[in-house]
Amino acid sequence: MPTHRSHHLLPVIALASLAVAMPGRCEQTAAAPEQSPSSTTIAPVSSEALEDTLGAWEPTVPDPNEFDEQPAVNWVDDSHAYMANQAQSLTEWMDEFFGDPEYNLEQAESLLRLELIDDWETEDGHDFKIRLRGKVQLPKISRRLNLVFSGEESDLDDEEDRRVDDEIGLQYEVREGSRSRLDLTMGISGSKPKPGIKYRNEGPIDDKHSYRFIERVQYSDKEKFFTITQGDLNRVIDDNNILRWSNRAIWGERTDGVEWRTRLSLRQRLDPEARRPIALNYFAAISGETEPSSYVKNYRLGVLWRRQVYRDYLFVELEPAYNYRRKEFEDNRRSVWSMVVRLEIALQRDLIRKR
Repeated sequence: MPTHRSHHLLPVIALASLAVAMPGRCEQTAAAPEQSPSSTTIAPVSSEALEDTLGAWEPTVPDPNEFDEQPAVNWVDDSHAYMANQAQSLTEWMDEFFGDPEYNLEQAESLLRLELIDDWETEDGHDFKIRLRGKVQLPKISRRLNLVFSGEESDLDDEEDRRVDDEIGLQYEVREGSRSRLDLTMGISGSKPKPGIKYRNEGPIDDKHSYRFIERVQYSDKEKFFTITQGDLNRVIDDNNILRWSNRAIWGERTDGVEWRTRLSLRQRLDPEARRPIALNYFAAISGETEPSSYVKNYRLGVLWRRQVYRDYLFVELEPAYNYRRKEFEDNRRSVWSMVVRLEIALQRDLIRKR
């Protein structure tokens, strides 16, 4: 009998031992959330245990050093990008409004500018010209191919352009990136072709400055091989004023050494919200050459006033200027006043408004 009763007591003893052990285990489980999250190691748990611990879950405390390694984009970055875009937009607005030749040749649409120019000087009198410049797209042949028209510049500072610009030619876009562009050019003057290549790189530097660099290599039967290097640096002063420092150098087999020009200009737009705004360009320029004798050919000060009149595609320009120049090294330097009057018709779709 005693032996039989002991066999019945064994399950009871086992259940009592299990009941004693369970409270201690529950206390350890309840105390776990008080431990520091950074000092505990999370071990794999079963789905049943996970269901028991989800109710006591707390977010991990973030490490403050984590943001120093990989900073998130915030309002400071957004403001910087916005200001850089604003600076670039103002530069492009000025180039488009003043009809910058390089800017016009790289626009997405066809654009032609017909200019009637009366160039007057105290030394040479009046010189009336008609000039057509711009480009026409040839999409039926290729979307990368453009027919280009270029004319002579009217002032002495750009006298070099009269020799290197083509009256008519072709321009083929080889490659274009976010900042750079490469074109092949083929000028046509009489029966002599003028093959060339042109590279451009431009863009913002920061929220106040932007740049443009253009390098062109060309061959002509008269001038042989020559290169044109141009660099522009822009600084935005405020929402309506921009300062540009422009430098250009021409060197080739038939040039007088390096024919150079440096120009500082302040471009200003007046009442930009008006239907037809007005813009001013105050400039100072120096030009010269290095061979056979190095000397400054011309000092030039002036202002250019430009506005749209009657229609958005009609522009009028007045450009009074003072020149202190000598055309050759042996000549005496002379003071020459000049006045240029231009009437321009811009033949472009987005400038023409139906009424």
